Amino acid sequence: MYNTVHMATKTERLNLRLSTEQDTVLRRAAQARGESTSDYVLRHAVAAAETDLADRRVFVVDDNAWAELNELLSAAPSDLPGAMKALLSAPPAGADRTA
Repeated sequence: MYNTVHMATKTERLNLRLSTEQDTVLRRAAQARGESTSDYVLRHAVAAAETDLADRRVFVVDDNAWAELNELLSAAPSDLPGAMKALLSAPPAGADRTA
């Protein structure tokens, strides 16, 4: 995950082509946030990329990872903590408790 507090040394470069209007919008937004345009664009691009990756429906894994996942899914569920048991056994919010 991209971390704005702990910044790794930046060694890679990404060049973009954009319209004058797009450039203006990005520069104005960055200025409004008190950020450089580069930092603003990078922060938003990485956040969007992380969301896209997390929203995937298909994941490709090797045989070892697949076996590990199946083992985890086949294992007996562990005991739920007391608070979780109480939450799951409580009637749904808004349910008629007098019935």
